[in-house]
Amino acid sequence: MKVLAYLNLHHSPRLGPLTVSRSSAVVSFLGRYAIMDFMLSNFSNSGFDRVATLVDNHPDSVLKHFGSRNTFNINTKLGLEIIAYNESGSKAGPRYNTDVANILFNSWILEQTDPDYVVVAPSYFVLPLDFRPILKQHMANKSKVTAVYQRVYNARNEYIGRSIFDLNTDGHVINISRNKGEKDERNIGLETYIFSRDAFELLIKDAQKISSFYTLSDIVAYHALKDLRVDTYEYLGYMRCFDSYQHYYDYSFELLNYRIRRQLFLPHWPIYTVTHDTPPAKYEATADVNNAFIANGSLICGTIRNAIISRNVKVEEGAVVENSIIFTDSIVRRNKIISHAIIDKQAEVAVAAELAGTPDDIIYVRKGDRV
Repeated sequence: MKVLAYLNLHHSPRLGPLTVSRSSAVVSFLGRYAIMDFMLSNFSNSGFDRVATLVDNHPDSVLKHFGSRNTFNINTKLGLEIIAYNESGSKAGPRYNTDVANILFNSWILEQTDPDYVVVAPSYFVLPLDFRPILKQHMANKSKVTAVYQRVYNARNEYIGRSIFDLNTDGHVINISRNKGEKDERNIGLETYIFSRDAFELLIKDAQKISSFYTLSDIVAYHALKDLRVDTYEYLGYMRCFDSYQHYYDYSFELLNYRIRRQLFLPHWPIYTVTHDTPPAKYEATADVNNAFIANGSLICGTIRNAIISRNVKVEEGAVVENSIIFTDSIVRRNKIISHAIIDKQAEVAVAAELAGTPDDIIYVRKGDRV
């Protein structure tokens, strides 16, 4: 049995200033990972060794994160780990730059891998998802399409714009709509599917015939209402949808809580990422650190409270960083105070005596800026 897994970066929500010049999939997370690492690790842990990443924009940022591209590949001899980009679709504009168009433009991937089943999942849902029981159910039911969802109880304020599944008593999808925040209890589609090979090819070709703007989710929804039995799998574990700048901040900091963190980082489910040859973080005698993630290569001389510090960050003596995220290679100079802020890569806080945001108004300092 062969499986081709697509990591679908198309149609991902933007994360405010963090995604002006990078894909949302590669935004730094917890000082060590990129957001996309979690779904890629799910693929790897589930035994998928043929993986294609469908890139919609900022391909340079994705290429930079992948590096040698062997980090997530469990079979470097026979497996495949490829980045798929549709340059013509990107030039035509966002409506034409769909996942369907990318798959068709790079149809050689499907032909070369010759899979029995196709898995498609996005990067912006972060969760520890084992695809093996889903695939087992899909095969046992002889399904053409299996869609993954989670029953949530906070849809009035969360998951706005995400897919809602209406199910019949057999668990089949009878309608797919968008969450407008009208009810708390909803079946939220995770944009995660397993297809039989034949059904996948038919749906992709049909989407192109119906509309050049159609996405993979669009064509599944279209046929679910007409002639396609879409089976479902209910996921019950930890899941967060990274669909806004505010949610990125909030979901990052909730993982400082061990009770929540242990739901995402499971003992038997490693999260892989690109490694860097950096020394351990160094703490000087003046350092005062409490409840923080501190990545390798950092030099801490000041005070850190409830913060996330990425690789090679320097916090000088007398500086205070609270409730903030500092990206790689940034510097906080002596006696500077930062609270409720996100400092992007290679920035320097050297002039402003204090950068103070609020929990609902997070200050942002751009990559490479000196403030």
